[in-house]
Amino acid sequence: KYKQAVERYTSVGKWLESGDYADVSQIPLVFPQGSFRLGTVVRPIQEGKESGYDIDLVCCLATNSSEASWLKQVIGERLYEHGKYRSMLQKEGRRCWTLNYAEEDGVAFHLDVLPCKPKPLVSHDVEHRYGALASALTDRKKHLKYIWGSTNPAGYAEWFADRQRQSFDRVAGIQKLQLRRQYGKVFARVEDVPDQLVRTPLQRGIQILKRHREVRFAGLSSESDKPISMIITTLAALAFQQETSVYEMLARFLDQIQRFQDTGIIKCENDKWIIANPVNPAENFADRWNDQDSKKPDAFFQWVNWVQEDIDAILNAASSKQLDSSLRESFGDTVGGRVAGSYTGPLPDAYQRPTSAFGRIAKHLLRFDADHKETPRWHISPSQYTASVSAKYIRNGFRPTAFRSNAPPLRKQVSLVFEAQTNVPKPYKVYWQVVNTGQEAQRAGQLRGDFYDSNKAGKSRTECTKFSGMHWVECFVVRNDVCVARSGEFVINIE
Repeated sequence: KYKQAVERYTSVGKWLESGDYADVSQIPLVFPQGSFRLGTVVRPIQEGKESGYDIDLVCCLATNSSEASWLKQVIGERLYEHGKYRSMLQKEGRRCWTLNYAEEDGVAFHLDVLPCKPKPLVSHDVEHRYGALASALTDRKKHLKYIWGSTNPAGYAEWFADRQRQSFDRVAGIQKLQLRRQYGKVFARVEDVPDQLVRTPLQRGIQILKRHREVRFAGLSSESDKPISMIITTLAALAFQQETSVYEMLARFLDQIQRFQDTGIIKCENDKWIIANPVNPAENFADRWNDQDSKKPDAFFQWVNWVQEDIDAILNAASSKQLDSSLRESFGDTVGGRVAGSYTGPLPDAYQRPTSAFGRIAKHLLRFDADHKETPRWHISPSQYTASVSAKYIRNGFRPTAFRSNAPPLRKQVSLVFEAQTNVPKPYKVYWQVVNTGQEAQRAGQLRGDFYDSNKAGKSRTECTKFSGMHWVECFVVRNDVCVARSGEFVINIE
């Protein structure tokens, strides 16, 4: 399928390069970009089903034209001139022209062609060799208004390759030999195996993260807010330190995400989220996070929590059934089921006590029987009502960032906002029990364990991280002096 994809985009490239374009000083340059070039392709999931692969091509014309609309249309017209491509060509997209290839052997391809022209970038934040590869893309806005946008896919590919250079050199030889042996009908010699089929721990880790994202958001109301691949790929590459295993790569990535907010790789300036393209600082990969009422930042940090929880679940699988269930939930029935079915090694839990790779408290070890915890002062009545807690932390001027119960440890002096969700009909009151544990809180005389009113909003509670250890809050919904719903413990870990 890789060979077929290469043949298809090569054919499209030759057709575009052989075109006769007015006001173009040299032969167009056509090359793949995105995950296909980076070696991080995963099969997308749409409407809960495996979908077709996306392949991205850049068609770069050295033109003196200042009209973005002209460049966009001349590429579309050239594709339309080809008898085969004409029937495959879709309606004009915002930035690309798309060719849909019919499904073969259960696999379909979508090929996106991005028209652009060279526009080298000069910036003290970008190495010259990366900036020299930058280009201007055509961007169609509302009412058919075209503008020039800034991009640098070739520079990004070079930057990504440099981020994993040592790791690639270490594994390329053995992997190409294995691929030659496995696919002798495709590759006559080891030298014929392309670099794009080598997988470093960085590339494999990104594929795992992207697959997990596809599965975990499938069918949810927040599916449209799931993290985009460029954010995942960029942050993973920035975190990568030439780890020799995929597990080490994933562990470092997840450890660094929160620290990236301190170092400014993920930053929020004037209430605006920024994750800059490392080879084009003017391009903000998190620009959609700043849309009005956007849920994308919350979805991103929610996903990071899911990855941590799901890796911990796999690490603590005590039976083949648990391992199968965890893998399917994380990576889908086809991939997760296949891996679980082919795994013959010892179960992770067979040689270690329940643990977390990320500083969380393993579910098996959570204990809420603290002696200093007060007994609820209301009668607890079984009812059909429910209650739950959502939480966000606020630090360094960032927008509030959502986190889940028993998430990896937060730093000290971080503000916390808890909010109760309940289906209890009004009127009611929400009370909060706050319980600290650990020697640091004990020495300060701040173990707590008593009950507090909500803030003025009526369903929220503000706290601050002060003492290392595991702590928790729980909300109690009280009506007519009877507790008709309680949330259960929401765990906060503090460094």
